[in-house]
Amino acid sequence: MEPLKITASLATAIATYDDYSPSLDSLVEWLILDRLNLCSPNPTSEQVEATQAIVDERMPLQKAEIGGEWYWATSSPCYQIITEQQDRFRKRWQPGTDSPEPNWGKRRAKWSGSEGAEKSYDLPLYLRSTPAITWYCVGDLNAIFDLLSACSGIGKKRSYGSGQIIKWEVEPHEHDWHLWRDGALMRPIPITEMPTDRPIDIAILNWGWRPPAWLHTNKARCAMPVHCVRKPEI
Repeated sequence: MEPLKITASLATAIATYDDYSPSLDSLVEWLILDRLNLCSPNPTSEQVEATQAIVDERMPLQKAEIGGEWYWATSSPCYQIITEQQDRFRKRWQPGTDSPEPNWGKRRAKWSGSEGAEKSYDLPLYLRSTPAITWYCVGDLNAIFDLLSACSGIGKKRSYGSGQIIKWEVEPHEHDWHLWRDGALMRPIPITEMPTDRPIDIAILNWGWRPPAWLHTNKARCAMPVHCVRKPEI
């Protein structure tokens, strides 16, 4: 394991709703499970627990520790936003059209546009244009590159063409910047583990700071970096 700099060059704007996604450790975990055909679109906590040993065994990121809690040694995404815009994404199924019939499964065949798999929606899609996104981590260069090479898109709504990857670059880096860079916080950590001997710019959020981020046991009140993503100059 060695300090690394990972760069994703982008062909299209990335869809994201915060400054801390896409998370490199979550992406790498997903790629590991996808390669083993163990991915689930809506996994349960039991499924996560059942695959945790598999992920731990194959994870090419270093497992670090802070305050007695483990995490994967990677920073938040770092990039310069060139432009920001809002689009929409929609779904509406209309009976009697060329739309495919819903998969009713064991349910009674009753269509509703307000609930279930046939639910209609019209939601905002926030897009950020940037030439590249960089993460700093500690890991196995060859193993990480091997996994990332299979990834052609990052962020939300990749099926809409968002977050398309031109190329991945994984290279050794002189410094370990996964947690701190020149005194600035580089990733979410529990607020209880923040140094108190100096002022540090942070935001505070309840956040899933280990993957999977939705799992309750991976959430904490966290100090969040505020300098990894740079906003457009006005």
